[in-house]
Amino acid sequence: MKKQPLVCIVIVNWNGGKIVIDCLTSLFKKTSYSNYKVVLVDNGSSDGSLEEIEKKFKKVKIIKNKENLGFTKATNLGWAYCFKNYNLDYICDMNNDIVTVQSDWLDLMVNTLESNENYGICANKLVDYEGRLQSLFFSEEYPERKEWFNERHSKDLGQYDKVIEVDAVPGGNMLIKRSVIEKVGALDENFFYGPDDIDYCIRTREKGFKIIFNGLSKSIHYGSFSYLSSQSVLIYNHQIYGQMLFAFRHGTIKEKIIMPIRQLLRAFITRKNILRPFGIYNFILQDKFFYRLLVFPKSFFLAISNYKKVKNSYFKLNKNDKK
Repeated sequence: MKKQPLVCIVIVNWNGGKIVIDCLTSLFKKTSYSNYKVVLVDNGSSDGSLEEIEKKFKKVKIIKNKENLGFTKATNLGWAYCFKNYNLDYICDMNNDIVTVQSDWLDLMVNTLESNENYGICANKLVDYEGRLQSLFFSEEYPERKEWFNERHSKDLGQYDKVIEVDAVPGGNMLIKRSVIEKVGALDENFFYGPDDIDYCIRTREKGFKIIFNGLSKSIHYGSFSYLSSQSVLIYNHQIYGQMLFAFRHGTIKEKIIMPIRQLLRAFITRKNILRPFGIYNFILQDKFFYRLLVFPKSFFLAISNYKKVKNSYFKLNKNDKK
């Protein structure tokens, strides 16, 4: 029997509380795939979650950052550690608010990427606790919606139980082939928190790899935990910067114009619940709008200055560490 490829699961934690405990508990309890390692990068948590992880999960390798370096920098630190210490075949980026409910979730994803040398990235189907679909994939096959093609908020009735090639997938639970990272590099640290995942999919496709959505593999995802956290106002600057940088790098002329306007409007009004559609009962007027207006110009000009530059200084790939 062929040996299972080694998968390194990298999880970034920042004040994950009970959610990250649920993530790790379900991962170890449910996953049938046996050849994997778990590396958790903690971004200066102060809620006691790190101490709880250290006490309960002895198998987890923990990397401690003194402060919140952002999701992408922390992820790259995890990737670098894995490349240095393990002869890995795959990296699985798993958000700390993923709950494993399907024993063969990883088997299905690994088998998909193993089936074709040109397949580079695979993501599975994500649903919330009520069984509603979340963002699934992006594909230009659906020109009527040049955004995430999904039935977000609809019940999961098996309508996406299929394996298809797409343009991009969300990074909530994303499996990446070793050869992709060796050719593409790591996540762009210009992004503090999203949309680094979509940017990485685009860069991966530019190197000739294909992006695959496997709807036969499913996980529960709380969704946008950091965005919904009590300190979300502190990362507003990073969020609008990332969105504008992405639009300037990959968007059409129309998108380059519209995105800054959208992010400026977010200084005044946002969705109360990011996981639900914007509407009369799902919006909130920002009481910190003055602060947001102050940080907008800096984010705008930084995005214009940096959109052509990919930064991944935290990633140290040992070129001699190849199979």
